[in-house]
Amino acid sequence: MDKLRYPIALFLASFVMLMIGLLFKIMHWPGGQLLTGSMFMVQAVSIVWIIIVLLKPGKKP
Repeated sequence: MDKLRYPIALFLASFVMLMIGLLFKIMHWPGGQLLTGSMFMVQAVSIVWIIIVLLKPGKKP
């Protein structure tokens, strides 16, 4: 489970930033579109990273 620490942390941080980006879009502040789009990309990368870690065979003792 130690291998999943960083991709899950990245996903959660990008989720928080995505919510902030959506708040920016609702308030019509500049930068909302850029923040929302970039956080969707970061979440996609972190999900792919999680899938790779889960499917990768572990070391045998």
